[in-house]
Amino acid sequence: MLITLKQPTIYGCPLIELSGRELRLRPGVTPCTKLNVPKDVRVACYRIKPPLIKRSGITGWAINFAVGCVHGCIFCYADFYNKAFPRRGLEDLVRNRWGYYFAVPVNIEEAIVKTRWRKWAGLEVFMSSMHDPYLPQLAPWARRILEKALPAGVKVIVHTRSVLALGDLDLLERYADNVRLHTSIATANTLFSKLIEPRVPPPQVRIGMVAKAKSRGLKTGASISPVFPPNRYNPDVYRDLLEIARALAEAGVDIVYGESLHPRGENMRYIEEALGFKVDVRNWDYIAEKLFYKALNEYGLKGEWIAERY
Repeated sequence: MLITLKQPTIYGCPLIELSGRELRLRPGVTPCTKLNVPKDVRVACYRIKPPLIKRSGITGWAINFAVGCVHGCIFCYADFYNKAFPRRGLEDLVRNRWGYYFAVPVNIEEAIVKTRWRKWAGLEVFMSSMHDPYLPQLAPWARRILEKALPAGVKVIVHTRSVLALGDLDLLERYADNVRLHTSIATANTLFSKLIEPRVPPPQVRIGMVAKAKSRGLKTGASISPVFPPNRYNPDVYRDLLEIARALAEAGVDIVYGESLHPRGENMRYIEEALGFKVDVRNWDYIAEKLFYKALNEYGLKGEWIAERY
């Protein structure tokens, strides 16, 4: 028996049909060919194995439903893990430069339905640790996941640099006790931000997103991450941290996490190519931690530093 799903498309593709255990597209359709992605980004499809909530060495429990991220933040650590532990069938894809490969699960609806969400009731789950859940290509599926996870009692930390999460505030505020909306800010310097986070909204816009969420009664948070050492684009790191802390305090965030820049995989090469010089991170983690807490204390913010563990 064929069951027509409520979603008429998947990633912009024609109707999906569910037959028994198999989720399939209309013949001849490949969803990745319809993805609207930045120029030169290579795309692919894969099958994701339920449950969608899985153990993560980074965040404990996490929901990841894509491989790669079109934000293309040059410091991101996810590229290292994708290349070191590639998903079967995507080995060639992830050899591409970070920000220029992106794969989506063809059976995402099936995986959502087959995840026993109540198993994680009361537990904190991070969405997402390996990509932004509110990429334009993923935002409808982020909502679909939350529509299942939140009523089941899963406590979701929605971590995004995308303002598309604002479109789901109606859902999030209905389950305000089970959700916390987070964003990430690496710098308040707009020029520097464009160099290291080339495809994301400006930092002030992201802070505005959590401010609006807070005004709707949601718990909110932010990560000041990664904190770069002083450089020609951002020579006064403490002043930058103070500016971020002031804005976050005005936005009313509940918690702020901090982390310094760490070498992972090819990220330092990407950074050198984008900035035109090498960035020296030796002994920086300890210095950055002190500056982070000093800036937060100036504005009475609650914070936690994530120290380098490797």
